[in-house]
Amino acid sequence: MATLKLVKPTTEAERTTRTVTDTIEVTPDILRSWQIPEEFQRPLHVNEKLLEIAKEIAADGGVIPGVITLGMLDGVRYLVDGQHRREAFYHSECIVGYVDIRVLHFKTMAEMAEEYEKLNSQIVKMRPDDHMRALQNTCPPIAKIRKRCPFVGFDMVRRGDRSPILSMSTTLRCWNSSSKEVPQSGGTAAKVFAKTMLMEDADRLIDFLDLAMEAWGRDVEYQHLWKSLNLTLCMWLYRRIVVAPYSVRTPKVSKELFKKCLHAVSADSNYLDYLQGRQLSERDRSPAYNKIKLIFAKRMEVETGKKPLLPQPTWASNSRSKRS
Repeated sequence: MATLKLVKPTTEAERTTRTVTDTIEVTPDILRSWQIPEEFQRPLHVNEKLLEIAKEIAADGGVIPGVITLGMLDGVRYLVDGQHRREAFYHSECIVGYVDIRVLHFKTMAEMAEEYEKLNSQIVKMRPDDHMRALQNTCPPIAKIRKRCPFVGFDMVRRGDRSPILSMSTTLRCWNSSSKEVPQSGGTAAKVFAKTMLMEDADRLIDFLDLAMEAWGRDVEYQHLWKSLNLTLCMWLYRRIVVAPYSVRTPKVSKELFKKCLHAVSADSNYLDYLQGRQLSERDRSPAYNKIKLIFAKRMEVETGKKPLLPQPTWASNSRSKRS
């Protein structure tokens, strides 16, 4: 396999920034020797723009456009930014190429992840979960959620018993929305919320997710329960009857009883049918909440022998629900 010796920082400026830049000759073997930092790097996508760049590389005699960023950590050479341009070079079928490189020397993988998050690819736009993947090394709440709830990942995939069924960005958007008096879509971006999230709040979210997973599981028939509308409204209730009472008249519910109510939600076929095609919108939010509240109330009465007085916010008034 071809090898490449990279220059180490020598000048005062280079030592301060831990950065060296150079123009080098590369071959496919050299490019393949640059490892992908799997912990935060986004998936590779071969799209039309990548193929267009491959044609440009071939026409320019193997010159790879832009500056590729490499990261050195513990003697390992990582491709921090430039994997799509590297793939474009492969598609160009050039035997030898030329590229401007920027080499950064890192002390930790977390530092490398921070640098990656700052860089913007010109070929494939970063998705919300690409930012989440990068943040997991520098944001303790995200790392803890990922460790404790492996069914929350960075891509919506339902291909196996261990695949993620819920994206991290969706999870954080729903949890943030549920903290508002009026839960609604939009608002703070997931990556912004992630950077301000407290560990205590992450622990509460983990507790809710564990209960939901026990109640709903991975069955395809329950997939709509994991969508934004139902997920946000159930989180909204959890905050107001488990974490802290909504009012002096609202009962404080145990986690075990809340889980039984979530079971009841999944067992209501009429509600499952209703959820299909519904969104966290003003039109669907009120009727969906009232259906959830009714299911909860019936189950709680069976378990406790008392009719509970659950939260009835102004946005979920009966007059609004009748319009849907």
